[in-house]
Amino acid sequence: MPHVFFLGVVVLTLVSISVVFQVYDFRKDFSYLQTLKQDEVNYEVRWGQLLLEQSALTQPSRLEQAAIRDLKMRAPTQDELVIVKP
Repeated sequence: MPHVFFLGVVVLTLVSISVVFQVYDFRKDFSYLQTLKQDEVNYEVRWGQLLLEQSALTQPSRLEQAAIRDLKMRAPTQDELVIVKP
């Protein structure tokens, strides 16, 4: 009879230790999941900012100003236009 009791205590102890490790792993993984979700939110916010910046940088008026300022481009005059017919 004492051997059965001792065996039961040992099994119960091992199962309890196993449960503690499982709970620890779950909490660690859950914490990591929360970190990843926060990263996802941060990346979505940054993506939205980049899309706004892209739309601002590619506006035709901004491109025209950059072409005039940086490349010294200008619209051709009527005399400089050549119309090619097929």
